[in-house]
Amino acid sequence: MMMEEEGGDNASSNSCPATDSTMATPTDDFEALLSVPIEIIFREIMQTQIISGGKRTNQRTFLFSKSEVTTLLRVSVLASELTTTIAMVYEALDRARKGNMYRHEIIEATHNNNGYLRALLPIIAIHTETAQDALTNVTSDTNFGISRILQELDDCAMELSKFSETNFNMADQLDWTMTAGQCSVLSKEKRAIAEIEEAVVARITCLKEMAIGGTTKDEEEVETSTNNDVIDTTSSGDDAASNYNHRDDRFTPMRDLCHKIFKEKEKAEFNLNTSSSEHSQSQITAAEAMASLAKEG
Repeated sequence: MMMEEEGGDNASSNSCPATDSTMATPTDDFEALLSVPIEIIFREIMQTQIISGGKRTNQRTFLFSKSEVTTLLRVSVLASELTTTIAMVYEALDRARKGNMYRHEIIEATHNNNGYLRALLPIIAIHTETAQDALTNVTSDTNFGISRILQELDDCAMELSKFSETNFNMADQLDWTMTAGQCSVLSKEKRAIAEIEEAVVARITCLKEMAIGGTTKDEEEVETSTNNDVIDTTSSGDDAASNYNHRDDRFTPMRDLCHKIFKEKEKAEFNLNTSSSEHSQSQITAAEAMASLAKEG
């Protein structure tokens, strides 16, 4: 009987890595889905500033404000913490399941008056209770619980919503007050980071919905209204063709989404610059040369 138990234990241990890898796969996605890449957070843009004497100078400034950087970095830390916490939940559940399974097998085996197996019951009980205590701690409302992480993510989402609205408004003001192409780069960049912040907010909201088991009717109406406002706001610029619903990309890695957004903004800016002038400089020069030849003739 001891050989059978050892064989069963080995079989369980052999299957454990596959189970752990299967369970650990989705936990790695929290950081990938919520964390904005560092190179995007500290992205710089060249700006022309007027100094004393009316001279112009080009200076590189950060695209995100200090408050935005702090909030985005906080989201990255919370996403990493959530990944670790969920991994602890999977491990605790697996240990508790194995403890209960071994306990039932030993109880059934003790009907044959096997004293050696009966002596293992207290040890298995301790391991099972330890796993259950760990599971209780990470799922409670304490400082180490998942609820606390979700609440802090929700607070970050509220701040990012305000930042996103501010960036959208700034991009609109730049488009309205400046001439065509004068501040197109800054407005495109501001609109891009606003969409990134909106994407982070949408993913945090989706994560919260899955945690509490869905949304209420009022929450769905607010979310629909927010998405419509974002689409209307972004459509006011020259790059309306590049807008899309972030709900379709909520499971795309944040790094890929950020590069996708900036790539589409750069493409829209290129199309704007090429379409702003009907004729190129070489065409204008050729036309002037033809006109002068016609006069001489």
